[in-house]
Amino acid sequence: MWRDASTWAAEAAAVFAKDWRCEFRTRYALNTLALFAFTTLVVVSVSLGPLGVSAAKGTPVLPTLLWLILLFAAAAGLPRSFVHEEETQTATALRLAATPSALFCGKLLYCLTLVAALEVLITPVYLAMMSLEVHSPWLLVGTLAAGGYGLAAGSTLIAAMIAQARGKGTLFAVLAFPVLLPLLLLAVELTRHAVSGEPAGMALTQILLYDGTVTVAALMLFPVVWNP
Repeated sequence: MWRDASTWAAEAAAVFAKDWRCEFRTRYALNTLALFAFTTLVVVSVSLGPLGVSAAKGTPVLPTLLWLILLFAAAAGLPRSFVHEEETQTATALRLAATPSALFCGKLLYCLTLVAALEVLITPVYLAMMSLEVHSPWLLVGTLAAGGYGLAAGSTLIAAMIAQARGKGTLFAVLAFPVLLPLLLLAVELTRHAVSGEPAGMALTQILLYDGTVTVAALMLFPVVWNP
């Protein structure tokens, strides 16, 4: 049993390392995420202006915009993790080299690190540009962690589903909407609570349940999706 677990972990780690080696060579996802996120951030800041930001501070608008920026930036870069395998014709080799669950977890860890880096870069800049004061910073950190994990897990499964399809960008948006909408609603609510200093309530438990549900469903569905 221990040998099987170590082999599984080695396969997942190898997939994770391979994806980052490829990413450092091309920098496709990194450049796409950073460019899209900062462009959207600047557009939002300029469009609202000082008066617009002041008027929006007491409403859910600013927390909503933060998660929309993170969502669209992730949607622009995360699907590349599986699309790249099909384009370079390495998908068959991956099917033979790693078990589906190890492959999914390796890809998930890669996407999770991308989302974490995106959140670390964007969130402080967004809060500073919007002059948004956070009264419960630890709740915001927990929300970003739980929301980022759910975003990475859902996007990884959807990316595997669309990798062999035509119109990948459009199909990702269509499939991602019902999967990620509950996550975004909970993340926006928790971010609003963090900004206002209110207790998290049931939303924190619900977003953790969402993360667990998506992970279990993805591990069950991925072998069927990846080996049609």
